[in-house]
Amino acid sequence: MASLDRKLQTCCTSSGLLRPCSMDRLTSLPDELVTRILSMLPTRDAAATQVVSKRMSRAFCWITTVDLDDSPVSHLVERFSLFEPFIDNVLHKLSQSQQPLTRFRLCLGADKTMRTCFFKSHTCKRACFPEPARLHAWISYPLAQCGLRELDLRFHLKNPAESKLPPEIFARQSLEVLRLDINFEINGDTDIPVICLPNLKLLHLRSLVFAEDDFVTRLVSNCPALEDLSITCWWLKAGSLIISSNSLRRFVFDIFKYENEEENSDLVLIDTPNLQYFNYSDNLAFNYILHLNDLVEACIYVSHPLQFGTFETSFRKQLSLARALSNVKHLSLLRWSIEGFYYAAKVKDPLPMFRNLRSLKLGTLCDSLCSARWDLVLLLIFHRSSLLEELVFEEGFFYPGGRTCDYHDPNYSHAAPYEAAWEAASWGITQTIPSCGETHLKRIRIYNCCGRDRELNMIRFLLGNTPILKEFVISMSKGPYGIGYDAPKFDQFKNKLEEIPRASNSCSIIYSDDEPAWLC
Repeated sequence: MASLDRKLQTCCTSSGLLRPCSMDRLTSLPDELVTRILSMLPTRDAAATQVVSKRMSRAFCWITTVDLDDSPVSHLVERFSLFEPFIDNVLHKLSQSQQPLTRFRLCLGADKTMRTCFFKSHTCKRACFPEPARLHAWISYPLAQCGLRELDLRFHLKNPAESKLPPEIFARQSLEVLRLDINFEINGDTDIPVICLPNLKLLHLRSLVFAEDDFVTRLVSNCPALEDLSITCWWLKAGSLIISSNSLRRFVFDIFKYENEEENSDLVLIDTPNLQYFNYSDNLAFNYILHLNDLVEACIYVSHPLQFGTFETSFRKQLSLARALSNVKHLSLLRWSIEGFYYAAKVKDPLPMFRNLRSLKLGTLCDSLCSARWDLVLLLIFHRSSLLEELVFEEGFFYPGGRTCDYHDPNYSHAAPYEAAWEAASWGITQTIPSCGETHLKRIRIYNCCGRDRELNMIRFLLGNTPILKEFVISMSKGPYGIGYDAPKFDQFKNKLEEIPRASNSCSIIYSDDEPAWLC
């Protein structure tokens, strides 16, 4: 496709029209092959080939894929002064051929983040959004075609309340892939009375606003072949998330609460016995019922504890969430998700044995008390993960907002001296080297390291108890309390690290500027 695009560039004249080159090979190809090539191109590029010859103009009418994106990434799109009339002309011409359509993609406006594109706080100033009637006609075009297998829509309207999503989208039996990144509100049975997607395998919903929490439950239950589900949307009210599917393999759930960011859901029930990847981002729910028997990878991002409950109650809910992940091989616990482990260490409420866990990514301990007690949490995890090979501190060791955290006091470096903090007799674990550290742990990575003495003590313990460690990577923090931009302090910290005794003779410390993937 790149060679075809370069050929079209060489055919451009100063007048902006395309003419066939003397060595033109495209027009000499069979009609069927030409149509397949044009169908694989962005529609704006495929449409530009019509000026080459009448044959190319006829071939364009038989394309089976429509890809309309107003992003000015190609020189060819500059040939169309207005994108809206271009869409009208393309769809009008294609409708005359009555060619079955397999894929339709429509993207308007720049790709934005969830929080800046919510329908009541949209700040886009571009005049590129169509009238509701015009937009409805564009969306309705693929729904009227036979054989549609993939539908991809992305647009954020300034006044989404004036438009409604065509309910036919959720009743196309031929659909296999459905991606919606739109800031429309869906009001359950009223807007979408019928859901029938028997062949749908991939469903990605982004920026939608759910007025009723049972719509997602009803949607999944009517997709018997669904394998990949991603929901990154707004929830008007906290309720219950109930997902039951035997076919689901991948599930991403990332919800923003509209009225109250700290509001907790009543129940999260996920019955997906064949699920392999689970990414859950929400506030802590009051109850969890999870059946995840074949889970391979999980990422848990809990933002807030229970709003109207004690910390003990919140910790117990976190432990119930952790127990459902006991079979996982790769686990990420970010933000508040790790706090329950501290509670388990203190009250002897045992964590499950993570017998299959190979890779573990940990967030920081957010609570002011817990942030000083990594010793309890880390040793407990080590003794429950006998096969652990990789350990990553995804958010650093300490939370900048914690009251006991030494970020706020330059002179505060020994709030919890780790030389004495590894006394664990009170919670039943001795100071013996964890088995995973002796025989399996090979890679350790620390992000957002600020160069404080408390971090040095943590690193001293890790380096001194991992005899087969191969890689120890540190990414220095460049924030207001970090030393990433302070060369003298960084050199001083580096010298201290090099003096730390290491149990592994083959391990070297590597310094990196990379940021964790969740920040990129």
